[in-house]
Amino acid sequence: MTDPRLAYVQRKTRRRLAFSAVHLVLYFSFSLNWSSWGEPLSHRLGVTQVTGSLLMFILLVLIFIGMEFLFLQMESKETQE
Repeated sequence: MTDPRLAYVQRKTRRRLAFSAVHLVLYFSFSLNWSSWGEPLSHRLGVTQVTGSLLMFILLVLIFIGMEFLFLQMESKETQE
């Protein structure tokens, strides 16, 4: 017999660890800018002043915000049930 509260906490912890792992992978992907693999990111995009690194940074911030919003929505839905 499993305590439902324990199962809830374990499920919530696993979900948070998965989100944190994805966050860390995306966060450290920005370090590509300082390696030879990130060399294409240093060039300007078309005729604009925006570089690939800046675009990557903006997209990562938006992805992080979206992931947190998704996580909070999943938590609130689970709490309502």
